[in-house]
Amino acid sequence: MELENDFYYFWLTFLYRIPPLRLHECVNYFGGAREFYEAEQSELFMLTDRQKRHWQETKEQDTVYRLWEALPQKEYGFISCASERYPAKLKTLMDYPFGIFYSGALPPERPSVGIVGARSATVYGQELAYRIAWELGKEGITVISGLARGIDGAGHRGCMDAGGYTLGVLGTGINVAYPREHDNIYRQMKQYGGLLTEYVPDTKPLPGLFPRRNRIISVLSDFLLVVEAREKSGSLITVDFALEQGKGVGAVPGRPCDLLSAGCNRLIQQGAKCILSADDIFEEILENPVYKVRRTECNYEKPDLGLAPKEKMVYSCLRLEPKFIDEILSQAGIPVWEGIQILTELEIKGVIRQHPHQYFYRTG
Repeated sequence: MELENDFYYFWLTFLYRIPPLRLHECVNYFGGAREFYEAEQSELFMLTDRQKRHWQETKEQDTVYRLWEALPQKEYGFISCASERYPAKLKTLMDYPFGIFYSGALPPERPSVGIVGARSATVYGQELAYRIAWELGKEGITVISGLARGIDGAGHRGCMDAGGYTLGVLGTGINVAYPREHDNIYRQMKQYGGLLTEYVPDTKPLPGLFPRRNRIISVLSDFLLVVEAREKSGSLITVDFALEQGKGVGAVPGRPCDLLSAGCNRLIQQGAKCILSADDIFEEILENPVYKVRRTECNYEKPDLGLAPKEKMVYSCLRLEPKFIDEILSQAGIPVWEGIQILTELEIKGVIRQHPHQYFYRTG
């Protein structure tokens, strides 16, 4: 019986031409998804003629029934809002999805942090997002993002590399990897994390779908972190949702003249928490009595990278933000030929990377 009822919620996810809140009104008015499905078209006074035709067409489409019958053979699953497995945080949305499609593991019941930011992020921003996500993942805190280019991808990778759980909220169908260059992350997250979407399978990456999915990123997160965002950034849509939902918001500051950090600086000016490291986020979560985060160590010890004395000296001159080779060697006070040799060795060891035009920076 539960599986049969789930079909009617599954069918509701295909009614994309009816506004979500209106769809909720209809289901509540008729007393359930099945009752709405079995209603007479003449009873649908709250719908326009076009919406009534859409309602009727989805009932007659073979696609809906074929996808439903094929679900057991798919690499993804479906959970209706009537299921006990449906994430409880989603139910706090006025327009919560009637069902979600997922792959991998569902979000565990533990503290979570959303990480969002610029798609065209700098190397510095991506490395910082990676490092913060790594530290969060190491401590068992879920990292949630949207699998987009730049900051999103860096956050997912950092958490997975630390052995943590990360969730990607998609603005496409569950079987559509977008962007294409994140196909590898997409596959890894199905194995080591989870993917979730309210959109039906095969839904393409249409621009209007992504702002709406941001409300799911924020509602599933207990704290939202913004790393690099312009003043009119899509990431600020997620911030608006988070503030409406009563969530804590933090931002990584940047230089006043840096346009890519203008949104973050403005958020801090307006009262968002200034985040310089993962410890600042731990403080926010630890202050919330709802969550009991077990920390292995609040102050992380610097790892032993196994570097020779001169390698350590050159390494200490680098930061996450790229530095030009002349500045590095001048600060280290060593000959050019020797500095180039040491930088090459450090790059081979994987502790630094080279940006175009002889700029170097530390890895996460």
